[in-house]
Amino acid sequence: MTTEHHTLAIRRAWPDRLPPIGCGLWLDRCSDEAGLGQRLDQLAPRHLDVLVDLRDPAFADRLAVAGALCVARAVPLWLYVICDDEEPDAQLEQLARTLAVHRLLPAGMLVTPAAYLKSHQPEGPWPAGASPAQVLALARLRWPAIPLGGGFPTYFTELNRCRPEPGSIDFITHALSPIVHAADDLSVMETLESLPAIFASCRALAPAVPYRLTTTAIGAWTNPYGAQLTANDGTRRVTLSDRDPRQRGLFAAAWNVGLVARTACAGVASLTLSSLGPPFDVADDGPRPLLPVLRGLSRGAGQPLLTTAPVAATVAGVGWQTGEHEGELWLANTGLQPISVGLQGSAVTALAMLDEQRLLAAPATAAMLDQPAPCDTRTVTLSPCAVARLTVTLPPE
Repeated sequence: MTTEHHTLAIRRAWPDRLPPIGCGLWLDRCSDEAGLGQRLDQLAPRHLDVLVDLRDPAFADRLAVAGALCVARAVPLWLYVICDDEEPDAQLEQLARTLAVHRLLPAGMLVTPAAYLKSHQPEGPWPAGASPAQVLALARLRWPAIPLGGGFPTYFTELNRCRPEPGSIDFITHALSPIVHAADDLSVMETLESLPAIFASCRALAPAVPYRLTTTAIGAWTNPYGAQLTANDGTRRVTLSDRDPRQRGLFAAAWNVGLVARTACAGVASLTLSSLGPPFDVADDGPRPLLPVLRGLSRGAGQPLLTTAPVAATVAGVGWQTGEHEGELWLANTGLQPISVGLQGSAVTALAMLDEQRLLAAPATAAMLDQPAPCDTRTVTLSPCAVARLTVTLPPE
């Protein structure tokens, strides 16, 4: 294979800071309570976006368990609520009782009528039941002190076709899926190039409120455009599937570094990546390569942002400043060929590599990137989909 070379400069992106990175949870798909607590401890997310379907008779008990785990770990709980189209008021009252009984105070909430999980054209026809604006008003009556959002737990298309009134919401939100239109490796990586335009478009819809990117992974948890998801045994690369094989490997680790790099300077207040339990589990029967990457990146929340220039299709870089002349930088090969990366004006003083060679030697662990080994170099070589955590010197401003 030919090795492609890049020369990157590390930029201080002041006053931008790395946004907090959280994780998702589908209450109706998670039955392993002990495993949920273990994953929370391993990942240490900055928040948990919990999808709560009020049509599920077991939602109250499951929410109580998840809420208690978050409270014990001081992890902010954001609720993405799905309610019935015809009886939203009664279901929201049940949710209010559940939160009160278990003394749970969500950091924020989005309420979506079930019919709006499907995509509708802007000119209609619209579903006959309650609208997003109507359930928002019902939620506002019950929770006047909780931030209430506009948008959808699905994708930007649904948000763009059914836009909230900017003055009525406290945040705007949607998810992403890179396998809506195509599912080959190159197309999935190329979705990263479209993100700045999506972020700018969403930011323009409600410029005065925080922008939360909710649970995003290589997969689709629902199909807004058809009757069901594409059947997949977990081995096939197909569109609109919730069992994409790349979510379990290095590909997801590299893609997520690319996503964070594209998000960090885009006015996104927070992002939520993958899930604790199905459909986008960070661990399953053992930690996946994505877990140590998300664990490491989440540590930088709120720290002064570092970016790399120029932007390139096959390498992603993002990090944060740790001292006046030192920083932590994460690099990912988002291409399909080996690359070498030279850092202009900076030196690498410590390095931890996540690549195929290391995974062949030992399975992934949550802490495998926690302790970079000392080194002295200005060039890093990454095989396809490899991720590197670097301690770097920073040039004078």
